[in-house]
Amino acid sequence: MVTLLDDADRLPVHDIMCIDCKSFYASTEAIRRGEYPLAAKIAVLSREESNGGLILAASPDTKKDYGVKLGTRKFELQPMMDIELVAPHMQTYIQLNYRVNQIFRQFTDDQHWYVYSVDEAFIDVTHSHKLFGSNEAIAHQIQKKVFDQTGIVTTIGIGPNPLMAKLALDNAAKEQAPWQATWTYDDVPQKVWQIDDLTDFWSIGQKTADKLKNLGIHNIYELAHTDRRQLQQNFGVLGDALYFHSWGIDYSDLAKRYVPRAENKGYGNSQVLMRNYTTRADIETVLFEIADQVATRLRQHQVLGEVISIQVGFATPDARARRGWSAQTKVDPTNQTNDLIRAVQYLFESRWEGDALRNVGVRVNRISRPSSLQLSLFSDVKRDAANLRLEHTIDQIRSRYGYQAIVRGYSKTAAGTAIERSKLVGGHQA
Repeated sequence: MVTLLDDADRLPVHDIMCIDCKSFYASTEAIRRGEYPLAAKIAVLSREESNGGLILAASPDTKKDYGVKLGTRKFELQPMMDIELVAPHMQTYIQLNYRVNQIFRQFTDDQHWYVYSVDEAFIDVTHSHKLFGSNEAIAHQIQKKVFDQTGIVTTIGIGPNPLMAKLALDNAAKEQAPWQATWTYDDVPQKVWQIDDLTDFWSIGQKTADKLKNLGIHNIYELAHTDRRQLQQNFGVLGDALYFHSWGIDYSDLAKRYVPRAENKGYGNSQVLMRNYTTRADIETVLFEIADQVATRLRQHQVLGEVISIQVGFATPDARARRGWSAQTKVDPTNQTNDLIRAVQYLFESRWEGDALRNVGVRVNRISRPSSLQLSLFSDVKRDAANLRLEHTIDQIRSRYGYQAIVRGYSKTAAGTAIERSKLVGGHQA
């Protein structure tokens, strides 16, 4: 039987490293306290004052000894757990991330360096061997330099493409010292196909996993041996990607960055709520605040949007096992806060069935630049112009004196979160 791996000339072959700063937030807090990151028992807690605060990161021993992980709530922690709870310091993490990435950049050119998240990055070292040696030698040098200069322990997955490097990182390199692992195409049957939980595979989230299970596909081996046409029929282009990925094949090139078309660009904000929101008034307060933030961003970029959507996540799955829902509507191109609020209110009140919510978001798509003023028979042109001038004035005041200088009345209620969130960096304490 001929397989996708039989023709070596058609397989992408590079020397890709996926580098992770181990338990980055928790490690940074340990270093701030003069502790060795891998021996500390620290958990970084968002909103420490709230019983519903989320664990953002936990040191390795905390994860191993107590099962604490990303997303654990404060109320789930037990008094006997020997854990030091600390508040996040996002500005510190951002600054340290910058220092770490300056080290990564010493081993490749900027074209082949890609920051994936605040604690992960990809680098292509295919053309770096004459200067720095083998893949393993480069990985050791990176780990030593990062640790010596910052105190952070890094784990490195190495593969012939970004997918395999990431899989090697997540499924092997993070497990034990020396915190390195290399996966090649020869390892696909013994390693990639042995990943039983679909959501442990990079790019497969819970929704995609659920759809695959409905087709009788429960692990990566079964995915790789499913008829490619069936996957295409059920997932479209994503089906092709899933099929090739299950064979360890990824044609992504770090040097060729995807630049979205202007019409595909969107602006959105979302947040995880610190408690269950159960009443319409409370939920709408947060949705309106987010709509205000999104409208502000549209005006800052001097663009308009005409597709407005909301996303909500339930505190617990509903009777139909849904974890949430999303809805969208089309409006005349706008960047005015009141237009977004009206659309958001319509979407929410037409779909909400009383479920308690734990996360909400607002997004605006189909972006355009205002080339002319579109008039409506049903609106007061003078009033609309005055409202827009007022909103630009509010933007200027907030830009100069901070968000709290002028806020809408609903943000002063117990349900409002915007005032407190305005003090945060990346949604967390600076």
